[in-house]
Amino acid sequence: MQVSDARFVHLFFQNRLGLHWSNDFRGAVYVPDEFMGRPASMDHVAVAVGFNGFIGRTCCIHIVIQRPELFSRRIIREIFEYGFLHAGCEVLLALIDSTNVPSRELVQRVGFELCATVPHGGLEDDLEIWQMTRGACRWLKPH
Repeated sequence: MQVSDARFVHLFFQNRLGLHWSNDFRGAVYVPDEFMGRPASMDHVAVAVGFNGFIGRTCCIHIVIQRPELFSRRIIREIFEYGFLHAGCEVLLALIDSTNVPSRELVQRVGFELCATVPHGGLEDDLEIWQMTRGACRWLKPH
């Protein structure tokens, strides 16, 4: 089950990442069917994806994975289809603190490339800027 209620999704990101509200925020969370029919709870969210900071054909992407066993190829493909095909972006940026090893490993695995580092710009250390271009995205279905 996907939940796209903007208020719930943003509250989730605010709670988990401290992400501030922006008028261009878009996102969805994946909640397993086992929680269907229950009141929405942040603890039920398996995977959450948010997009904001839309400038030109670029935006920032945020991913929170609470249940790694449910983070599937289908979800990855849907993330990139949304960012590139539905939102019309040519570049997705992931901003990651250099000490956040799990996030750095995730973006590398799915194909992002490190494009810049901002010394002392992260929450704990340096801020790394990772990019995925539409042309380099192997997750999009061929036309």
